[in-house]
Amino acid sequence: MRFAILGPVRVLRDGAPVDVGGPKQRALLTVFLTRPGQVLTTDWLADALWDGRPPAGAHVTLRTYVTGLRRALEPGRGRRADSDLLRAHPGGYELHVEPDAIDAVRFDRLTEAAATADPVTAERRYTEALALWHGDPLASAAGLTVLRPDLTRLTEARLAAVDGRHAAAVAAGRHESVLPELHHHVASHPQREAARATLMLALYRAGRQTAALAAYTDGQRLLATEFGVEPGPELRALHRQVLTHTVPLVEPGLFGREAELARLTALLDDANAGRGRVVTIVGEAGIGKTSLASAVRDQARARGVPVVWTRCPDLGRTPPFWLWTQVVRELSTSDQSAALAVFTEGRPAETADPAARFRTYDAVAALVTAAAARAGLVLVLDDLHAADPDSLLLLRYLAPTLATARVLVVVTSRPYDHLPAVVAAVADLVRTPGGTQLRPAGLDAGAVTALVRTATVAPPPPGLVGRLVARTGGNPFFITEVLAADRTGAALPPSVRDAVRAHLDTLPGPARACLDLLAVADRDLAPALFDDPGGLADALAAHLVTEARQGTVRFRHPLFAEVVYAALAPAERAALHARLARWPGLTPAERAHHHDRAGHDEEHLRWTLRAADDATRRLAYEDAVAHLDRAADRLAHLADAKGELEVQLLRMSLLQVTAGIGSDAVVAAATRARALLPQAGSDVDQRPALWALGEIACNHADFAVADDLAARLCAATDSRDHDRTGLVAVGGHYLRGVVAYFTGRLATAESFLDRALALLAAAGPVPPARTPTLTVHHFRALTRSLRGDHAGAEADLAEARAAMDPHGRANAALFAGWVALQEQDADAGRVAGLRCHAVGVEENMPHFVHTGEFFTEWAAARGGDPGRLAAMRAAGAGVYRLGLRSTRTITAAAMADAYLAAGDTATAARLADEALTRSGTTGERVLAAELHRVRGVATRDPADLRTAAGLAAAQGAGLLSERVAADLNRISTTAG
Repeated sequence: MRFAILGPVRVLRDGAPVDVGGPKQRALLTVFLTRPGQVLTTDWLADALWDGRPPAGAHVTLRTYVTGLRRALEPGRGRRADSDLLRAHPGGYELHVEPDAIDAVRFDRLTEAAATADPVTAERRYTEALALWHGDPLASAAGLTVLRPDLTRLTEARLAAVDGRHAAAVAAGRHESVLPELHHHVASHPQREAARATLMLALYRAGRQTAALAAYTDGQRLLATEFGVEPGPELRALHRQVLTHTVPLVEPGLFGREAELARLTALLDDANAGRGRVVTIVGEAGIGKTSLASAVRDQARARGVPVVWTRCPDLGRTPPFWLWTQVVRELSTSDQSAALAVFTEGRPAETADPAARFRTYDAVAALVTAAAARAGLVLVLDDLHAADPDSLLLLRYLAPTLATARVLVVVTSRPYDHLPAVVAAVADLVRTPGGTQLRPAGLDAGAVTALVRTATVAPPPPGLVGRLVARTGGNPFFITEVLAADRTGAALPPSVRDAVRAHLDTLPGPARACLDLLAVADRDLAPALFDDPGGLADALAAHLVTEARQGTVRFRHPLFAEVVYAALAPAERAALHARLARWPGLTPAERAHHHDRAGHDEEHLRWTLRAADDATRRLAYEDAVAHLDRAADRLAHLADAKGELEVQLLRMSLLQVTAGIGSDAVVAAATRARALLPQAGSDVDQRPALWALGEIACNHADFAVADDLAARLCAATDSRDHDRTGLVAVGGHYLRGVVAYFTGRLATAESFLDRALALLAAAGPVPPARTPTLTVHHFRALTRSLRGDHAGAEADLAEARAAMDPHGRANAALFAGWVALQEQDADAGRVAGLRCHAVGVEENMPHFVHTGEFFTEWAAARGGDPGRLAAMRAAGAGVYRLGLRSTRTITAAAMADAYLAAGDTATAARLADEALTRSGTTGERVLAAELHRVRGVATRDPADLRTAAGLAAAQGAGLLSERVAADLNRISTTAG
């Protein structure tokens, strides 16, 4: 059975018409057919059928109409049998038919398929869709108010399908034959700019430029007279192209892409439904990635979905967050978050800490989600392979947050497997929930035939398609460019590069000079920057350069820039780079790049360091590290130990944020910095380096190295005027105290920490920040706790809690948790864990989040919930995920004791044994006595307990001595 509402309502059974009754009954069926599969209440139906004024007894009359429809639609149904088509529900009815049985549904599906098909297929599908119409839509119920939105939608959809059929016919090369229909359509609907654009394009391709310009003028006059507006930007752009004879011959890459376009359409549907999607289109240059993204953009705009398109130019040193700067500026509002100022105003961040960066990430994610809430959003990130590291990281952070947002992110990238950051980003996007990847291949012979026919407006000559496929691999851009140069294909060059070079050789000198400058600049340029405007006009006419946004020009394709740049002699390149390096308005990174290519070593180094500083202030830490890497290499080549030492110390600081505390990259930087210390010269104040390296060594559990650096720092501090040392004077004693704590020399640790605190008191007030001010109290609290001085430990923690900065507050909770672990105080551990986790989440400090989770899970397990033991171990592993290597004996001892308390003696003994082995390797002996105690109790081995007692006594760990003594007494009593 078939139903038709694209005209007066009709029903066909086996091709024969069905009489469905009088006007009201036909109107009721029309209402049902606009909402198939929906349960419509009797109250709603009565209001709909009588336009909000149902008469008395309307429900009885409605049942009569329903009965009449059932009788007409299901004549063979028994009197008391349930209806299969018009089903009854409590309080309402549902029309149950296959969607494809309704002509309006088939029309929508055909037009959706046409929108993503190649021109020939699209024209056929639009024609099929329009053939379903047989009058005005919903004609049998046109007067019902409830159907007015449906009537408006269907009317507009029909006009859009006519627009689409004409556009497809022109794209398929049938511009001559479709012109009469186009003229009539535009005359009937003069306000439709899409139809007028197609008419202009058809006239131009028919060789009638004057008529095409006249069509634009007519539309411009109509819009101004009747609506008081100017034509839209797309129509104005086409007018400029017609005027300058720069109308594209073809949109490359849209042939043979039905499968990819269907997949993209489905992803757009999912995103509009609130199931966020991320699609990465990966392929070689010219394969059609951007064309596919353009097709999604056009679909989205046709549905009223906003689109933001951002592209990363292939600069090799793109400014930090370049992709997202464009997105944020497009989406931001006047009440934007302060965290977005780095994008919208170029304002540097106040601090260079990871919390600020994650706040910025969250602000961008919130902005995108909010912008998509009303009508959805499509973000196109074009040429991801050229993105800066910080844009890649922000994308990797953002993608998983969009799972329930009305956002489709379309990413295009070349398959640059030699760029690890791009490979990692693309892999993460695919793994993201809702993520997928498309890898369009070269076009087959059928698609190439259609492309050639469109580009040349003629069937391809024999053998041309085969030669094109063989020589280009079906790359649509390469094919299009070759055909644009020589439509017969008789003189096909051996490669596209050769074709471009041949094209360049035909240009006059001024045009080549413009192209040379544009290639060396590797960015969009304003026309005023070129020496000869006439040369630029020639380059535009040759289709090598195109207009970009905001009154700038760029190469039509990066391949052209590569060819032009490679053709320059080295001396010419250097001279142009030297010229560009002096231009105002460049970023430090751009200036450094040009000085490098110009051979200006000193200026290159100076601007590279400036670029690193600029990136750091903008929270673009990966970009800053990359600049510092280049600076370090250059300084090493110059044997400038002093300069390289400063750079390596900066790298260490940033790498702790980007690679993790104690990571291999941090250790490598620290190793290099230690090697540079003796080479830096006697005039260099080495104390800041000694302090920084000492902290790194402690985090990495290199206690011998840390102690040596701390001793050298103490000696260097004692040899200088104390008034000039400031906080650095504290560093040596603080570090020696930390090392003594971790290596189990508790009395020595407390002595050094006492000395550090005395120096702090003498130094006077210091600003709240990540300084030894708080850390000294923290480590003395740990030391006093183990020595059995609980009151002293609490006093130190109270001093630490007085800090007002986020890092200080988090550290106070962190060390309160470590003290709770040592003292086996589950309640205190739970409180500290919750506080540590909350501050970590609030300030975006992952280490504190992970450690807070561990404290919380340990407190639950140690407090009597064995079901939390596995979660405790998983959280414990998370503490060290960022590279920290010290404190492992503390967490291991706490976990082993929790298993012991739960009665799992085998796991307790195994964890203690593994930790003791690791302790022997690293030298972290603090709580080694506790590990022997746990293993001794678990295995009921008095010898292990006696070893624990001896270690606790030797270390001065009174807390552990009492614990071991109690266990020894218990085992002895049990044995007796």
